[in-house]
Amino acid sequence: MNAARRVGASLYWITPPILCLTLYWYGIKTWFHADDFAWLNHASEVYTFRDFLHSMFAPEAQGTIRPWSERGFFMLFYSLFGLNALPFRICAFLTQFANLALIMAITRRISGSRAAGFLAALLWMANTSLAEVMAWSSAYNQALCAFFLLSAFYFLLRWMETGRRRDWVLQWVMFLLGFGALELNVVYPALAAGFTFLCARKHFLRTLPLFIPSVLFVVLHRMVAPPASGVYAMHFDLSMLTTLQVYWGWMLGASWLATIIPLSRWLVAAYNLTLTVAILGVVVWNARRRNWLLLFLLLWFAALIAPMLPLRDHLTEYYHFLPSIGVAMLGACALVAAWRGAVWSKALAAALAAMYLTVSLPAARMSTRWYYDRAREVRKVVLGVARAHELHPNKVILLEGVDDQTFWKGFVDHSFRLVGAQNVYLTPGAQKLIKPHPELGDPAEFVLPEGAAWWALEHDAAVVYNVREPRLRNITSLYRASMPEAWRSMYPARVDVANPAMVYLLGPGWYNIDINHRWMPRRATVTLAAPQTAGASLHLSGSTASGDAPARITVTADGVTLPGRSLAPGEGFHIALPLPPAPESKVSMEVTIEVDRVLTLPGDARQFGLAFGVIEVK
Repeated sequence: MNAARRVGASLYWITPPILCLTLYWYGIKTWFHADDFAWLNHASEVYTFRDFLHSMFAPEAQGTIRPWSERGFFMLFYSLFGLNALPFRICAFLTQFANLALIMAITRRISGSRAAGFLAALLWMANTSLAEVMAWSSAYNQALCAFFLLSAFYFLLRWMETGRRRDWVLQWVMFLLGFGALELNVVYPALAAGFTFLCARKHFLRTLPLFIPSVLFVVLHRMVAPPASGVYAMHFDLSMLTTLQVYWGWMLGASWLATIIPLSRWLVAAYNLTLTVAILGVVVWNARRRNWLLLFLLLWFAALIAPMLPLRDHLTEYYHFLPSIGVAMLGACALVAAWRGAVWSKALAAALAAMYLTVSLPAARMSTRWYYDRAREVRKVVLGVARAHELHPNKVILLEGVDDQTFWKGFVDHSFRLVGAQNVYLTPGAQKLIKPHPELGDPAEFVLPEGAAWWALEHDAAVVYNVREPRLRNITSLYRASMPEAWRSMYPARVDVANPAMVYLLGPGWYNIDINHRWMPRRATVTLAAPQTAGASLHLSGSTASGDAPARITVTADGVTLPGRSLAPGEGFHIALPLPPAPESKVSMEVTIEVDRVLTLPGDARQFGLAFGVIEVK
């Protein structure tokens, strides 16, 4: 009998992870994509202990500080496994398995039902928000934050049962560690206080000190985070209700499935209304009986989705991952209670559960497969470029046939630097096939202009590969033969002086490429396209040599002197200088750059004036 119980207990705990692995199997095989490359590049640039500290704790985009779930995660695994994505994915899956065990243990404790614990894991596992978390290493912050939130709440429940100081301390440890995973950790005190106020009032006051670290974190974050702008701008208006409706619909499943396959709008609306009425109805019914548990679980969703609602222009697939935990536990408790009732309540509960799973499971599976397929295409291109770079180490690599999804998933975060290929570009005109996403980047920056492509191919300084086939294929000869003759006389409006395909545009004096920039001496020239519109400006991006005094830069465009600028020593700069109108017949413009101060180094005869990246007319 004891052996049978042990087997039953083992099956109880291991079945959800097995089901999760089966459902999201493509996720464990998914390679890197999108933001993964930004973090991998970040990890590859750590050389000293000072670099390590800066990489771990310096605020990044939007002021985020996530040392465990992003910086440390990528640095550790990249140092051990390089571009082998499998260990990253295994870690994410193991973390989620722990989360499933925690949601089972928590639901079992608050409901008193083993079945409710199992159902909570099943309902959460089926939620569409898991697809991206289970298939994207950059979303590991969600899984790790869930681990810390659930662990802290679990130890709170343990402390309430046992009164042991150890459990209270462990709650605090997990809560404080959660700040290194994701900013949403700040809501934990609201969860703890909300649960104790509604369900265990005598412990309520003990949870109030938990708010102190959250308040301090919010203040610190506001101090280091840049002002919200673009898609991250906060909109505290009625649009928050629309955003809430979107996330609620995605969480229920049908609205997300409708983004993958065609579904009737009325069918989706009827499905969402049915589940919403059922959820709210059971919460109200229990509240009238002074059973506040389900209300708390609905508030779990509200507390964790609330910080996302002002982000009107940044709807993200996994933002309801943490909020959906509460609804999964709510659904599990409601299903068990219904199953203990009359035949009609059992039938209704079974029908609602079947409806949810029938919609959400295929949506989760198809979404995971989509991420796998996209990442597989990115992997083909990145590793294919790595091989092309081995064969042609000193040549520019041009890629023909890159589609919209592959570009945004594999290019904008400079994936090719990780395989040692610095000069990889799309073929001229490729930006026309790519949908604009200004918040992510400008595709034109990754396209080699026509004139530069002509010069590079004519001087055997570039190779062209077609990415449309199962493996990258060298089509340099065919592409060279098909280039329009007009390309020969076309000048680019944007010159990256560190691009070897643009060396023909540089006058004498420029030094050799230094990774991603070139130094000029006291004076240098560059040829660009003449301005085609009135009001155009010359944009220069670079850095000055170190020293004690500022440097004065003087720029002339076809002999016309532009307004001079003073540049701080040893710092980067970006300046825009207004250009005079050019004759309509003029296609090119020679720009001369002079600086009044240079740096010389012992044993080096060169004079270092300014280092440039991009010079552009726009």
